[in-house]
Amino acid sequence: MSKSVNLSFRQVVDKINNSMLSGVIKKIKILPSYFYRNYAAPIFYSLRDRNMLLNNLEIKNKYAGQRCFLIGAGPSIASMDLSKLSQEYTFVVNEFETNKQYCSLMPKFHIISDSDYFNESGPEYWRIRFKEKSRAISTNTTMIVNLAARPFILKYGLFKQHKIYFIGTQGIFTNNLPFNIDFDRYVPNPKNSILMCMMAAVWMGFDKIYLLGCEHSFLAQPLGKSKSLGFSHSYEDERTTLNNTDNDILKNYLSPKLLSSNYEVNMANTLQVFRNYRLFYAKALKTHPNLKIFNATPNSFLDVFPMINFEDIKKL
Repeated sequence: MSKSVNLSFRQVVDKINNSMLSGVIKKIKILPSYFYRNYAAPIFYSLRDRNMLLNNLEIKNKYAGQRCFLIGAGPSIASMDLSKLSQEYTFVVNEFETNKQYCSLMPKFHIISDSDYFNESGPEYWRIRFKEKSRAISTNTTMIVNLAARPFILKYGLFKQHKIYFIGTQGIFTNNLPFNIDFDRYVPNPKNSILMCMMAAVWMGFDKIYLLGCEHSFLAQPLGKSKSLGFSHSYEDERTTLNNTDNDILKNYLSPKLLSSNYEVNMANTLQVFRNYRLFYAKALKTHPNLKIFNATPNSFLDVFPMINFEDIKKL
């Protein structure tokens, strides 16, 4: 009886605390928008979701001193023998399970940070793909997923057989305000899945990180109707053969914002992505002085990190 009463009391206290915190968050929103989004909100959301975020302590420095490979979706992956990495710690992103080399690699970690996958008001294609991932991705692969996806995952009963960690994101990387890169609190929105992989790898303690499939050639091709479906990838899916000049078709795959995008917007977004990499790396080096990140992607535009040939990486 006493135990039941105590448990009920704790639940009441938590409910009161969460209610009070929600009230504080509503009041704090009257602060200037930039300051709220990028400084105040991450602090309050970290408190609100603290129980979920504290689960990430299970993997903090778990792989200290080891190396890992972060595999993007760039076309160079198609010509690489990824089976060489089958015994390595590997991170993949987004649609990698559709890659022809998926079974020979069997990645250790799969990152999903793009909100298109779980945005109920966005294109249905990506929500269908997210649901399919729950079946297609090996249960031996650990999932690292945007915390905003959790209601969608619970609603549709996804990834019940997977080990999954949730990462809260809010705000941007900026020189103007302090930002956090530890996964027991909210981190800035990386705007790029590979950067989310980097943050995860550093949190886990990896001190040598190699990038593959990270061409980052976002500005190397024209946009417009004929190019609206995006950039080249190492895999093919149903979008590959679409008539991508028809907006009635494109709206099933792209948000209105992407449909109306132009080269100027693309330049601004690319600048932000490269700045995010630079700011993250500088911050990470302060707390992880032995950290080294290398870009092993051939013909890559991503020069924030030193380049290295894939074939020159030792013990492959």
